[in-house]
Amino acid sequence: MDSTTSNSAARTNKRWGLPLILPCLLYLLAQLLSSQRVFEGHILVVYDLKLAALTALLVLFGYRVFPGFILLAAYTLLLRPQAEVNELLCYLAASLISTYLYRLSAGWRSSASFGRIQLTSKRIVWLCGCNAVLSIIFCEVVCWLMYHRTPSTIRYSDLFSAETLVRLQGIMNGCATGIPLFYTVLRIIDRPKYWFTCARAMKAQFSANVSLLQFTVWSALVIGLMVCLNISYQSNILFTFYSLILIFPLMLWSAVRIGYVFTSPVWTVMMIVLAKNNENYIALNDDFMLHQVLVSTVIFIFTLTLVIMGVLARFNTLRFEQLLHMGLTDPMTNMPNLRALKADIKASPNSTVCLIQVPEMELFSRRYGLHFRARYQKKLAEHLGATLNADEKVYYHAGFGLLLKLEQPSWGRLSILYGAANTFRYSHNNQQLGFRSGLGYCRATQFCNDVYSLTGKLGIVSGLSLVNGKPENLEAQSSRIIESYIVGRTDIRTVLQKTLDNDAFVLMAQPIVSTRGEERYHEILLRMLDEEGRFIPPDRFLPVATEAGLAPDIDLWVIRNTLKTMQQHPERSFSINLAPVTVCRGSFVHHVQLLLTEFGVNPQRIIFEITEADALSDTEQSQNTVRSLKSLGCRVAIDDFGTGFSSHARLRDVSADILKIDGSFIREITESEVSHYIVESFCHVAKMKNMQVVAEYVENEKIQRCLERMNVDWLQGYHIGKPVPLLSLV
Repeated sequence: MDSTTSNSAARTNKRWGLPLILPCLLYLLAQLLSSQRVFEGHILVVYDLKLAALTALLVLFGYRVFPGFILLAAYTLLLRPQAEVNELLCYLAASLISTYLYRLSAGWRSSASFGRIQLTSKRIVWLCGCNAVLSIIFCEVVCWLMYHRTPSTIRYSDLFSAETLVRLQGIMNGCATGIPLFYTVLRIIDRPKYWFTCARAMKAQFSANVSLLQFTVWSALVIGLMVCLNISYQSNILFTFYSLILIFPLMLWSAVRIGYVFTSPVWTVMMIVLAKNNENYIALNDDFMLHQVLVSTVIFIFTLTLVIMGVLARFNTLRFEQLLHMGLTDPMTNMPNLRALKADIKASPNSTVCLIQVPEMELFSRRYGLHFRARYQKKLAEHLGATLNADEKVYYHAGFGLLLKLEQPSWGRLSILYGAANTFRYSHNNQQLGFRSGLGYCRATQFCNDVYSLTGKLGIVSGLSLVNGKPENLEAQSSRIIESYIVGRTDIRTVLQKTLDNDAFVLMAQPIVSTRGEERYHEILLRMLDEEGRFIPPDRFLPVATEAGLAPDIDLWVIRNTLKTMQQHPERSFSINLAPVTVCRGSFVHHVQLLLTEFGVNPQRIIFEITEADALSDTEQSQNTVRSLKSLGCRVAIDDFGTGFSSHARLRDVSADILKIDGSFIREITESEVSHYIVESFCHVAKMKNMQVVAEYVENEKIQRCLERMNVDWLQGYHIGKPVPLLSLV
């Protein structure tokens, strides 16, 4: 308790003690650093820092500095001449008014450190311009009121004289350069750790933009010109105020490249030195006042330029860093993204990249939205972060998982990461959710310039990991198969789109023969050629077409070209297979109706084959499609029956014309009693539903005879007839 009370008292003493002591010390220091010059028996103010000192105290300490100002006023009133008392009172009034107006304009951030672009214009207007003008006006008013009683050593008789202009610009130069310097010194005294903040900011911009050689050359030039300006030798033009003009581009370069934090105090020190040695580069002759006004004006304008350019350079640097951060960070999770990973593995090519994939997240993201996925990824990243070393990072993955960069991890560490990902539980709506994850990993050496390809391949490996229940290495022997798989599917996708665009598919027709002497019909089979003219099996390109969303377009292409052939040969009948996604598309039946009308084909001669999963689906759209096709007059066949999770009970609710029994049962019908019984039971149920039965994969005469004994209506297979090009058939 005593310790707490003691600490609180110490903080209170510091909070009020420094503002009480510092005004007197800082004002006296400002008097020493300010510069004046005697001209025609009067004092000409060249550079004045006293107003800057008072304003800096007000900006940092606010109302807490009032007791210190009272103490300073009492000291000056008792121990200093009346002219200094008048000047102090004018400066106090000007600084109080201008600082009050500045705080009204700047708001709660008015005490922030200097160099911020949002506050710079307000500080120039109120703390520099308004401050200096008010101080001059107050001094002139006081001089006019007390002129007959107190002879002044400073001539105020003409408010618009050159001497007043030099004094005004000297005060404005002092405010523009002195306030930031005094503020920084005071803040370091109040909080010594602020020195490290300034040093870090200075070092960051210096190391990023300036080499040691450049800084050395710059320093040598600045020091050389300062020497020329501060020694009494005016027989050469370099030893006159001409050298001052040469300093300006050097300081401007410093403000832009080295930064405001470094340039501002350096320029303030240079101003103090130049003001103290004003007579060395401005000779006391007939043109003295003209030269003094010119130099004072040029210095003031360039001081503002330095301040503005330095602040703009700092602002641009901060904005560039923010844009860079935005480019390397995912906006939803605020985690580093693939660009950041690419940059990091370039810097550390021997590191290992891991992909933790959570496939189930896709389903939950659809239900709860992308924010659910983002929150899950952030929490999972925090959970995994506990197992990572200091130089290892977690990255956002646009899919459903996370990427990690590890430094030469052992199998044990990878197994720990895999276990941590799979044991992680996420709390959502008072539920603990756990998702199975796969982990694929690979050394980044060969993928430094192609991180996007790496993450794609790791996605395949992480899927394998999910099946095998352990981390999987992309570089293992199985990766060759994965590489071939990826390349093959991408090549097929390219050929698929090209074939569809060019109407280059090949239609084949395989006969389906009746066991009762009815007219045969043919099943349309789709074939595609690769770039070398070789056939690509349907089981390779049809899944790719489904993934790419091209299956409905391909099905419509098949229907159109089949109907075009039937237009020339209306006596033919054909069956056409439909992809699952086509059946679920609401506009499909309408397109079929338009095509039937366009080609004038009898709908009774068209059979649409729908897979068992779609025909027996409970989805409303698939059932509507079946009913709508039948209402058009087309016939519907259930293809591959027996391979799904159907039952005779579900078959009872299906309205179809034909049942095609899957070939896996037909192949073994003569060898397996179970297959024989299953096919026989399918036939019985179909007869009860008035459905005709088609047996696929009739490969020999023995199977044919067996099926005929079962009274199967139609036979299809290589023993019955091989597929032939549709154009050759008609």
